[in-house]
Amino acid sequence: MNESRTKAAAEDVADEVARLREDLAALKTDITRLVKSMRSDAGEIGEEAEELYAKLAKEGERSARAVVREFEERPLMTLLIAFAVGFIGGRFLPR
Repeated sequence: MNESRTKAAAEDVADEVARLREDLAALKTDITRLVKSMRSDAGEIGEEAEELYAKLAKEGERSARAVVREFEERPLMTLLIAFAVGFIGGRFLPR
């Protein structure tokens, strides 16, 4: 009687170990898919960030050229505007 209980317990343990192995294999597959998906998403985000950076850099260069052109065409007016902005900013900002 004791021997049959031991056999039954051993079979139950073997079944549990087999199920555990199946679950671990499924988990490994799921993790692999998740990592691949995350890599793909990260690649897309990186590409979007590069495009945005390129666009912003281009806009910045264009703005800088416009400011330089404005300064070259009207240097006195540009200096007066810069002085006025600095003066007003200095008056309104606490020290």
